Amino acid sequence: MDRNSSILLCVTKLREEEQRIVEQLGELGIRVQVNLDSMDLPLGVSDAESQGLALIRCLSQKNALNRSHLLELAGLETLNSTKAITICTNKIHQAIVFEKHGVPQPKFKIAFTPAKLFDALRAFGDICVIKPATSSWGRGIARITGKECLDGWIAARESVDPSHQSFPVLVQEYVEKGDYDIRVVIVGNKPIVAFRRVSADNWKTNTHLGAEIEPIAINEEIATISRRLVDVLGEGIYGADLFFDYKQLRYVVCEVNQNPEFAKSWKIHGVDVAQHIAHYVKDTLDQRNRVNVTVKSQ
Repeated sequence: MDRNSSILLCVTKLREEEQRIVEQLGELGIRVQVNLDSMDLPLGVSDAESQGLALIRCLSQKNALNRSHLLELAGLETLNSTKAITICTNKIHQAIVFEKHGVPQPKFKIAFTPAKLFDALRAFGDICVIKPATSSWGRGIARITGKECLDGWIAARESVDPSHQSFPVLVQEYVEKGDYDIRVVIVGNKPIVAFRRVSADNWKTNTHLGAEIEPIAINEEIATISRRLVDVLGEGIYGADLFFDYKQLRYVVCEVNQNPEFAKSWKIHGVDVAQHIAHYVKDTLDQRNRVNVTVKSQ
Protein backbone atom coordinates (compact mmCIF):
# COMPACT_ATOMS: atom_id res chain seq x y z
CA MET A 1 0.00 0.00 0.00
CA ASP A 2 1.34 3.43 -0.97
CA ARG A 3 2.00 5.35 2.24
CA ASN A 4 1.38 8.60 0.37
CA SER A 5 -2.27 7.69 -0.28
CA SER A 6 -3.29 5.77 2.84
CA ILE A 7 -3.96 6.47 6.50
CA LEU A 8 -4.71 4.59 9.69
CA LEU A 9 -7.98 5.66 11.36
CA CYS A 10 -8.05 4.88 15.09
CA VAL A 11 -11.62 4.80 16.40
CA THR A 12 -13.71 3.24 19.12
CA LYS A 13 -16.47 2.64 16.59
CA LEU A 14 -17.39 4.03 13.18
CA ARG A 15 -19.91 6.70 14.08
CA GLU A 16 -21.58 8.94 11.54
CA GLU A 17 -18.67 11.42 11.80
CA GLU A 18 -16.04 8.82 11.01
CA GLN A 19 -18.09 7.24 8.22
CA ARG A 20 -18.33 10.61 6.51
CA ILE A 21 -14.60 11.21 6.93
CA VAL A 22 -13.87 7.81 5.34
CA GLU A 23 -16.21 8.63 2.44
CA GLN A 24 -14.60 12.04 1.88
CA LEU A 25 -11.10 10.56 2.01
CA GLY A 26 -12.14 7.92 -0.52
CA GLU A 27 -13.29 10.64 -2.92
CA LEU A 28 -9.80 12.14 -2.65
CA GLY A 29 -8.20 8.78 -3.46
CA ILE A 30 -6.99 8.08 0.07
CA ARG A 31 -7.43 4.57 1.43
CA VAL A 32 -8.33 4.10 5.08
CA GLN A 33 -7.35 1.24 7.36
CA VAL A 34 -9.75 1.28 10.31
CA ASN A 35 -8.22 0.38 13.67
CA LEU A 36 -10.68 -0.17 16.54
CA ASP A 37 -9.75 0.18 20.22
CA SER A 38 -10.08 -3.60 20.51
CA MET A 39 -7.52 -4.25 17.75
CA ASP A 40 -3.73 -4.47 17.90
CA LEU A 41 -1.83 -1.46 16.62
CA PRO A 42 0.47 -1.85 13.61
CA LEU A 43 3.73 -0.92 15.34
CA GLY A 44 6.33 -2.72 13.23
CA VAL A 45 8.74 -0.88 10.93
CA SER A 46 7.00 -2.21 7.83
CA ASP A 47 3.63 -1.22 9.29
CA ALA A 48 4.74 2.37 9.89
CA GLU A 49 6.22 2.56 6.40
CA SER A 50 2.94 1.42 4.80
CA GLN A 51 0.90 4.28 6.25
CA GLY A 52 1.19 8.00 5.66
CA LEU A 53 -0.20 9.01 9.05
CA ALA A 54 -2.77 8.09 11.69
CA LEU A 55 -5.98 10.02 12.38
CA ILE A 56 -6.89 9.59 16.06
CA ARG A 57 -10.62 9.69 16.85
CA CYS A 58 -10.96 7.35 19.83
CA LEU A 59 -13.84 8.20 22.18
CA SER A 60 -11.77 7.42 25.27
CA GLN A 61 -9.30 10.19 26.02
CA LYS A 62 -6.98 7.63 27.60
CA ASN A 63 -7.08 5.41 24.51
CA ALA A 64 -6.52 8.38 22.21
CA LEU A 65 -3.42 9.41 24.15
CA ASN A 66 -2.02 5.88 24.51
CA ARG A 67 -2.50 5.00 20.86
CA SER A 68 -1.07 8.24 19.52
CA HIS A 69 1.94 7.89 21.81
CA LEU A 70 2.68 4.33 20.69
CA LEU A 71 2.22 5.18 17.02
CA GLU A 72 4.52 8.18 17.24
CA LEU A 73 7.15 6.04 18.98
CA ALA A 74 6.86 3.61 16.06
CA GLY A 75 7.56 6.45 13.62
CA LEU A 76 4.05 7.30 12.44
CA GLU A 77 2.81 10.89 12.46
CA THR A 78 -0.55 11.31 14.16
CA LEU A 79 -3.39 13.82 13.91
CA ASN A 80 -3.61 15.24 16.38
CA SER A 81 -0.06 15.08 17.68
CA THR A 82 0.66 13.37 20.98
CA LYS A 83 1.67 16.76 22.40
CA ALA A 84 -1.70 18.27 21.45
CA ILE A 85 -3.69 15.29 22.72
CA THR A 86 -1.75 15.35 26.00
CA ILE A 87 -2.70 18.97 26.58
CA CYS A 88 -6.28 18.69 25.36
CA THR A 89 -7.18 15.60 27.40
CA ASN A 90 -6.15 17.14 30.73
CA LYS A 91 -7.94 20.28 31.88
CA ILE A 92 -5.20 21.10 34.38
CA HIS A 93 -2.52 20.82 31.69
CA GLN A 94 -4.57 23.09 29.47
CA ALA A 95 -4.97 25.76 32.13
CA ILE A 96 -1.24 25.81 32.88
CA VAL A 97 -0.18 25.87 29.21
CA PHE A 98 -2.73 28.53 28.27
CA GLU A 99 -1.62 30.68 31.21
CA LYS A 100 2.00 30.36 30.09
CA HIS A 101 1.19 31.45 26.54
CA GLY A 102 -1.28 34.19 27.38
CA VAL A 103 -4.41 32.50 26.05
CA PRO A 104 -7.46 34.26 27.59
CA GLN A 105 -9.26 31.91 29.97
CA PRO A 106 -11.21 32.03 33.25
CA LYS A 107 -9.15 32.61 36.38
CA PHE A 108 -8.24 29.29 37.96
CA LYS A 109 -6.61 27.53 40.85
CA ILE A 110 -5.43 23.94 41.19
CA ALA A 111 -6.59 22.23 44.39
CA PHE A 112 -4.46 19.30 45.53
CA THR A 113 -6.58 18.56 48.62
CA PRO A 114 -10.24 19.09 49.59
CA ALA A 115 -9.19 21.76 52.13
CA LYS A 116 -7.73 23.89 49.34
CA LEU A 117 -11.13 23.99 47.66
CA PHE A 118 -12.38 26.35 50.37
CA ASP A 119 -9.53 28.77 49.67
CA ALA A 120 -10.41 28.74 45.98
CA LEU A 121 -14.11 29.25 46.68
CA ARG A 122 -13.36 32.32 48.81
CA ALA A 123 -10.98 33.67 46.17
CA PHE A 124 -13.71 33.46 43.52
CA GLY A 125 -16.43 35.14 45.59
CA ASP A 126 -18.27 32.04 46.91
CA ILE A 127 -19.11 30.72 43.44
CA CYS A 128 -16.82 28.57 41.32
CA VAL A 129 -16.67 25.57 39.00
CA ILE A 130 -14.85 22.37 39.90
CA LYS A 131 -13.54 20.20 37.07
CA PRO A 132 -11.79 16.84 37.22
CA ALA A 133 -8.52 16.79 35.30
CA THR A 134 -9.96 14.39 32.72
CA SER A 135 -13.58 14.22 31.64
CA SER A 136 -15.74 14.75 28.58
CA TRP A 137 -19.34 15.67 27.74
CA GLY A 138 -19.56 17.72 30.93
CA ARG A 139 -19.26 14.74 33.26
CA GLY A 140 -17.99 15.41 36.77
CA ILE A 141 -18.13 19.21 36.39
CA ALA A 142 -19.92 20.97 39.24
CA ARG A 143 -20.93 24.56 39.91
CA ILE A 144 -20.40 25.37 43.58
CA THR A 145 -22.44 28.12 45.22
CA GLY A 146 -21.29 28.71 48.78
CA LYS A 147 -19.68 26.73 51.60
CA GLU A 148 -22.64 24.41 52.23
CA CYS A 149 -22.70 23.40 48.59
CA LEU A 150 -18.97 22.69 48.70
CA ASP A 151 -19.39 20.67 51.91
CA GLY A 152 -21.96 18.53 50.10
CA TRP A 153 -19.71 18.08 47.07
CA ILE A 154 -16.78 16.96 49.24
CA ALA A 155 -18.95 14.56 51.24
CA ALA A 156 -20.33 12.96 48.08
CA ARG A 157 -16.85 12.77 46.57
CA GLU A 158 -15.40 11.08 49.66
CA SER A 159 -18.02 8.33 49.46
CA VAL A 160 -16.61 7.16 46.11
CA ASP A 161 -13.04 8.43 46.49
CA PRO A 162 -12.08 8.22 50.18
CA SER A 163 -8.34 8.48 49.49
CA HIS A 164 -8.76 11.49 47.17
CA GLN A 165 -7.19 9.82 44.16
CA SER A 166 -9.16 12.17 41.90
CA PHE A 167 -7.12 15.14 43.13
CA PRO A 168 -5.77 17.52 42.03
CA VAL A 169 -8.79 19.17 40.44
CA LEU A 170 -9.17 22.38 38.48
CA VAL A 171 -11.16 25.18 40.09
CA GLN A 172 -12.28 28.01 37.81
CA GLU A 173 -14.09 31.24 38.43
CA TYR A 174 -17.72 31.10 37.32
CA VAL A 175 -18.09 33.13 34.14
CA GLU A 176 -21.31 35.04 33.52
CA LYS A 177 -21.73 33.75 29.97
CA GLY A 178 -25.49 33.94 29.50
CA ASP A 179 -27.32 30.83 28.34
CA TYR A 180 -24.75 29.74 25.76
CA ASP A 181 -21.16 28.94 24.96
CA ILE A 182 -19.46 29.06 21.56
CA ARG A 183 -17.96 26.05 19.79
CA VAL A 184 -15.31 26.91 17.21
CA VAL A 185 -14.15 24.07 14.95
CA ILE A 186 -10.53 24.45 13.88
CA VAL A 187 -9.09 22.34 11.07
CA GLY A 188 -5.44 22.72 10.18
CA ASN A 189 -4.51 26.26 11.15
CA LYS A 190 -7.80 28.13 10.91
CA PRO A 191 -11.37 28.14 12.25
CA ILE A 192 -13.86 26.80 9.72
CA VAL A 193 -17.12 27.40 11.60
CA ALA A 194 -18.46 28.82 14.85
CA PHE A 195 -21.81 28.36 16.53
CA ARG A 196 -23.54 29.02 19.79
CA ARG A 197 -24.72 26.11 21.92
CA VAL A 198 -27.75 27.52 23.70
CA SER A 199 -29.52 26.00 26.68
CA ALA A 200 -32.13 27.77 28.80
CA ASP A 201 -32.49 24.77 31.11
CA ASN A 202 -28.91 23.75 31.91
CA TRP A 203 -25.87 25.89 32.75
CA LYS A 204 -23.82 23.20 30.98
CA THR A 205 -24.35 23.97 27.32
CA ASN A 206 -23.11 20.72 25.78
CA THR A 207 -24.98 19.65 22.65
CA HIS A 208 -25.52 16.11 23.92
CA LEU A 209 -27.25 17.58 27.00
CA GLY A 210 -29.84 19.23 24.78
CA ALA A 211 -28.29 22.55 23.78
CA GLU A 212 -29.51 24.05 20.51
CA ILE A 213 -27.22 25.10 17.66
CA GLU A 214 -27.13 28.70 16.42
CA PRO A 215 -24.53 29.46 13.71
CA ILE A 216 -22.57 32.71 14.14
CA ALA A 217 -19.95 34.58 12.14
CA ILE A 218 -16.28 34.18 13.00
CA ASN A 219 -15.35 37.68 14.11
CA GLU A 220 -11.79 39.00 14.43
CA GLU A 221 -11.55 38.26 18.17
CA ILE A 222 -12.60 34.63 17.67
CA ALA A 223 -10.20 34.31 14.75
CA THR A 224 -7.35 35.76 16.83
CA ILE A 225 -7.98 33.35 19.71
CA SER A 226 -8.11 30.45 17.24
CA ARG A 227 -4.74 31.43 15.77
CA ARG A 228 -3.25 31.66 19.23
CA LEU A 229 -4.53 28.19 20.09
CA VAL A 230 -2.94 26.78 16.93
CA ASP A 231 0.32 28.51 17.86
CA VAL A 232 0.23 26.75 21.24
CA LEU A 233 -1.09 23.31 20.23
CA GLY A 234 0.17 23.05 16.66
CA GLU A 235 -1.97 22.50 13.59
CA GLY A 236 -4.69 19.91 14.05
CA ILE A 237 -8.40 19.25 14.42
CA TYR A 238 -9.94 20.94 17.45
CA GLY A 239 -13.21 21.96 19.01
CA ALA A 240 -12.53 25.13 21.00
CA ASP A 241 -15.19 26.08 23.54
CA LEU A 242 -15.36 29.80 24.26
CA PHE A 243 -17.36 31.91 26.68
CA PHE A 244 -18.23 35.53 26.17
CA ASP A 245 -17.61 36.97 29.62
CA TYR A 246 -20.34 39.60 30.07
CA LYS A 247 -18.54 41.11 33.08
CA GLN A 248 -15.17 41.52 31.37
CA LEU A 249 -16.69 41.98 27.88
CA ARG A 250 -14.26 39.59 26.23
CA TYR A 251 -14.04 36.05 24.93
CA VAL A 252 -12.26 33.43 27.05
CA VAL A 253 -11.36 29.83 26.30
CA CYS A 254 -13.21 27.35 28.47
CA GLU A 255 -11.37 24.33 27.04
CA VAL A 256 -10.25 22.71 23.80
CA ASN A 257 -11.43 19.28 22.66
CA GLN A 258 -9.05 17.26 20.51
CA ASN A 259 -11.77 15.06 18.97
CA PRO A 260 -14.72 17.32 18.06
CA GLU A 261 -18.02 15.72 17.17
CA PHE A 262 -20.08 17.25 14.37
CA ALA A 263 -22.79 14.77 13.29
CA LYS A 264 -25.60 16.98 14.61
CA SER A 265 -24.14 20.46 14.30
CA TRP A 266 -22.96 20.43 10.66
CA LYS A 267 -26.48 19.67 9.45
CA ILE A 268 -27.54 22.98 11.00
CA HIS A 269 -24.63 25.30 10.24
CA GLY A 270 -24.02 23.71 6.83
CA VAL A 271 -20.20 23.58 6.94
CA ASP A 272 -19.03 20.10 5.89
CA VAL A 273 -16.52 19.41 8.67
CA ALA A 274 -15.75 15.91 7.34
CA GLN A 275 -14.78 17.37 3.98
CA HIS A 276 -12.48 19.91 5.62
CA ILE A 277 -10.84 17.16 7.68
CA ALA A 278 -10.35 14.98 4.59
CA HIS A 279 -8.71 17.82 2.66
CA TYR A 280 -6.49 18.64 5.65
CA VAL A 281 -5.39 14.99 5.82
CA LYS A 282 -4.62 15.03 2.10
CA ASP A 283 -2.68 18.29 2.39
CA THR A 284 -0.67 16.79 5.27
CA LEU A 285 0.12 13.69 3.24
CA ASP A 286 1.12 15.80 0.22
CA GLN A 287 3.38 17.95 2.38
CA ARG A 288 5.09 14.88 3.83
CA ASN A 289 5.58 13.53 0.32
CA ARG A 290 7.23 16.78 -0.84
CA VAL A 291 9.56 16.71 2.18
CA ASN A 292 10.52 13.07 1.52
CA VAL A 293 11.24 13.80 -2.15
CA THR A 294 13.41 16.79 -1.18
CA VAL A 295 15.37 14.73 1.37
CA LYS A 296 15.98 11.88 -1.10
CA SER A 297 17.18 14.29 -3.76
CA GLN A 298 19.82 15.84 -1.51
